Amino acid sequence: MMQSLRANFFILILGLICAGDLPAQQRIAVSYPGIAGYNIPFWVALDGGEFKKAGLDVEAVLISGGTKSMQALLSGGLDFAHVSGGMSVQANLNGADVTIIGTGSNSMSAGVVAAKDIKSYQDLRGKKVGLASFGGNNDIGMRFALKKNGLNPDKDVTFLQLGGERNRLTALERGAIAATIISPPGLFVAEAQGYTRLGDLAAMGMRYPELSIITRKRDLKERRDLVRRYLRAFVEAVRIMKTNREATLRVIEKYIHVGSKAEAVKTYDFFVKSTSDTLRTERDGITEFLATLEASKPGVSKRHPSEFIDESVLEDVLKGR
Repeated sequence: MMQSLRANFFILILGLICAGDLPAQQRIAVSYPGIAGYNIPFWVALDGGEFKKAGLDVEAVLISGGTKSMQALLSGGLDFAHVSGGMSVQANLNGADVTIIGTGSNSMSAGVVAAKDIKSYQDLRGKKVGLASFGGNNDIGMRFALKKNGLNPDKDVTFLQLGGERNRLTALERGAIAATIISPPGLFVAEAQGYTRLGDLAAMGMRYPELSIITRKRDLKERRDLVRRYLRAFVEAVRIMKTNREATLRVIEKYIHVGSKAEAVKTYDFFVKSTSDTLRTERDGITEFLATLEASKPGVSKRHPSEFIDESVLEDVLKGR
C-alpha cells in the first residue's frame, strides 16, 4: 500500500516537472487555405511542438477561400490568417485593418495541367479552363500563364469556377474542361496519369506571395508579443522542415495523404526549395500583383509594396536566431 502511494506520488511529481517544461499556453485560432504543400511549415510547427514551445495552443482552422479567412480575421474569429498576399493587399486597398507580416512562399507552387490531347497553350484557344475560385490564386496564376504564352485570358478561353482540386481533376477527366492549375502532389499524380503538364508558374518567372501570414495592424501594437512568438515558432518550423527530412516526410504523409513514399519525397523536394528561409515578402511579387489590378483600380500600380507589409516583428525574430 505504502509502495503504491509512493509510486503515484512520484508519477504526479514527474508530471508536474514535465508540464513545467512548457510555458503557459495561450489559445489562438489560425486559418490555413487547403491541403497543399505550402502549408508544410505550419503542420511541422503543429506536430513538432514549436507553437507549444512558444506558449501557443493553436487551433488550426481549414478555410477554403481567402475572402472568408479575411472576414474571420477582421471579425476576431482568427488571430492569424494564412492566405495569399494578394488577398491581403486587396483587403487593405478596401480599407481593412490588415497587413502581411511574413510570407512562406513567394512564388506560385503550381503547374498548368491539360487534357491528354492538348500539347501547347495554343491548343487551349476556345476551350474551357477550370479554377478553384474567381479572383483566387488559380485565377491569377492561369491568367499569368496564358498571357505569358500568347493568349488573351478574357477572349481566348472561358473560365469555370469548380472548387477544389479533386473537382477540377474530375472535370478534366470527363472532358468538361481542357485545363486547370494544380499544386504538388496532385500535379505529379496528374502527370503520371498521362495528362499534359504544360508548364510550372515559378519556372515561367511568376513572382507572387502565394502563402502569407496576415494579422490585424492593431495587433502589432496591442499584441506584439503574440505576433513575435508566432513568427518565432514558424521560422523555427521552416528550419526543421529544411534540415529534418524524415520528420517532414511524416508530416507530409499525415496531412496531404500522398499515395506513396515516393510521392511524399517528390513533394518534399519541390517545396523545400520554394519555401522561404526568412519569411520575408518579396516586393516584386506585390508589385506584379498591383499591376494586375490597374485596370479595375486606376493608379494602384503606383503604390509602394511596403505599404502592405509590416516586417518589423519578423526582423526582430530573425536577429534573435
